[in-house]
Amino acid sequence: MDPISQLFAAYLEMVSSNIVASYEDAANTRLVSQRLVYEDTAIGFQHQLWRIREQSVCADIKQDVTQYAYCTRKAKRLFSSLCKQLSRHDDLNQHGRRLSTMYCNASLSYKPMIAHIGEPSLRSEQQRAQKRCNELILKAMQDKRPEVQQQKAAACAKANG
Repeated sequence: MDPISQLFAAYLEMVSSNIVASYEDAANTRLVSQRLVYEDTAIGFQHQLWRIREQSVCADIKQDVTQYAYCTRKAKRLFSSLCKQLSRHDDLNQHGRRLSTMYCNASLSYKPMIAHIGEPSLRSEQQRAQKRCNELILKAMQDKRPEVQQQKAAACAKANG
């Protein structure tokens, strides 16, 4: 291939890449990952086609239920805050209007995880007796001494009596 043909091919490749990139940005066809800090909490999420992927919100901390629930509640407030801020501006370009719509939709539709982990409730006397019986059944399976068998029998009689 001669140098002029190579130069022309490179030019066409560059122009077509720019057109494709512009279209992808305008239509938001690529999956975009974002991490925003809101009220001292880093909130990660992904969006594509101008919609926030709900399962991606705070997904990086999903293994810690308490932190995950906290993060998702903050994310809901973040989406509402961004919606309000962007909606106030009348002079947004097309990209800004699409972001505004995306955050407003998320502020309405996103459901954060609500989790409260508290102390277990007090057990009744019957539940404690059943637990003791179960513990001694396991112990008696391993320890065949008569005194362990007698303790098991007494505890289970109390639990079942």
